[in-house]
Amino acid sequence: MATARGSYHHGDLGTALVDAGVELAREAGASAVVLREVTRRAGVTPRAAYRHVADRDALLRAVARVALAAMARTIEQGLAGAADGAAALAAVGEGYVRFALDEPGLFEVALFAMEDMVEVEDPASTGETGRSPYHQLQDALARLVAEGRLDPAAVAGAALTCWSGVHGYATLAALGPLRSLPRAERDAAGAGVVGALVAAVTGGSGAGRGA
Repeated sequence: MATARGSYHHGDLGTALVDAGVELAREAGASAVVLREVTRRAGVTPRAAYRHVADRDALLRAVARVALAAMARTIEQGLAGAADGAAALAAVGEGYVRFALDEPGLFEVALFAMEDMVEVEDPASTGETGRSPYHQLQDALARLVAEGRLDPAAVAGAALTCWSGVHGYATLAALGPLRSLPRAERDAAGAGVVGALVAAVTGGSGAGRGA
């Protein structure tokens, strides 16, 4: 199989296909990630691609794992300086929003990995510390429990509150009607949303850095 753009080297076609899918997602979101265009960019025939990805859904899930790992690395940047559980929770929310605004196409594809939560457990969906964005949220809540600032019985509800609130805002600001606002306004609004969620989870006992 000859390559058209030099994307397929040393038999690593599976990686080349996913890389092409990531490129397409960044350019135009989930709808752009189709096997015909991915194979064209990888420089191979569609028949060759089916030896590595069963169908478009499998391709999207592979790209989604890359997106989740990128999100996790973005969140890690804030977590590195988090002094306590509240600061860690704020860092998770702020990183989630920042990734959505920086990479709206990849953020959209990442949603495919969250349909059944299977992909968040995959090692390919994690950052440098081996934690996916969902696990980073759970880790922050665990810190609050250890600090005595969150009742263990309230962890599940807190996770749902934080995830739905942050995800809802990120979707509105990156892909929805708020995307036309200046970036500075969206950043400020995102910090406000995250701060309110952290305060709600901690009972107003302090939101740590950035909230």
